[in-house]
Amino acid sequence: MNIHISKVTTKGQVVIPKKLRQKYAIAPATAIRWIAKKNGIMLIPEANDPIAAARGMLKGSGLLKSYMQDKQLEKERENKKVGKAK
Repeated sequence: MNIHISKVTTKGQVVIPKKLRQKYAIAPATAIRWIAKKNGIMLIPEANDPIAAARGMLKGSGLLKSYMQDKQLEKERENKKVGKAK
């Protein structure tokens, strides 16, 4: 874990260290979301393209696999209903 330190100015402003700005593509006018947590504050830069930013977000969660299994079961049930109707 890399640690970066910034100081708050008298106007309440904070400079985001250059390495972090580069890593997270934070440019001038990038909106930052501030989220208060129990043990600190989380800062999240808003993506210019929210669709691109969300891509891969659920990877490894098993959500797609679960969805595909549900669709397969639904398809099998539907096929059984159609087979009985004949």
